[in-house]
Amino acid sequence: MLVISFASSKGGVGKSTTCVSLAGCYVKAGARVHLIDLDSNLTASRWLKDETARPPTLTVSAPDPQILTEHLQETARHYAPDVTLIDVAGSYERALTIAIARANLTIIPCATTEADIFEAARIAGHIQTMYAAFDRVPLYRVLATRVAALVTHAQAHAFREIARLKLPLFETVIPHRVAYEEVGLLGPPHLADARRPSTAKAITDLERLRSEIDTLLAAPEATLTADESAA
Repeated sequence: MLVISFASSKGGVGKSTTCVSLAGCYVKAGARVHLIDLDSNLTASRWLKDETARPPTLTVSAPDPQILTEHLQETARHYAPDVTLIDVAGSYERALTIAIARANLTIIPCATTEADIFEAARIAGHIQTMYAAFDRVPLYRVLATRVAALVTHAQAHAFREIARLKLPLFETVIPHRVAYEEVGLLGPPHLADARRPSTAKAITDLERLRSEIDTLLAAPEATLTADESAA
């Protein structure tokens, strides 16, 4: 079971949007996907609560963050997903630590503003400190979200700041698109009307991201979860 955690306590960065969107991307590729919603807003599980509006290969749960370890074990037994995505807020320190420890990859969504970069650096620091305690090398990436089509001075400065802080960054970015704003209404882009230009472009974004994730996880240095991904 592949486990990917999405971590940020900064609102407005598109964490839940990207998590739900990537879930749809994996489902469209033929994977069984389970999404665990640990965010106190329960945005992802609210968007996916209608079972008739989503394929049976996409399931969702919203457990108590304090029992995440047990819930992951139950998820593997009950749903047998190929991919488990965890939407976790950085304010849940214990749940965040467990979600990161159990993940093959942690994604830190980050809009291109000073406040968002500060929060991304905080989460990255937490990941590095936690893994150092176990003499392990973490696998995580910052994902630039809500990226404007026209590069402003502020946006260019944001990317320079990310580089200065040596935050590992996905090459793929998630632009500001209507399709992402409508995920709560129409579902993940891959499960929506691909004839719409914004949806088609979002699908391309997400396919690039999935390809980059697959490449990262195929590398020899990719970190396995503590229980070998519950294999």
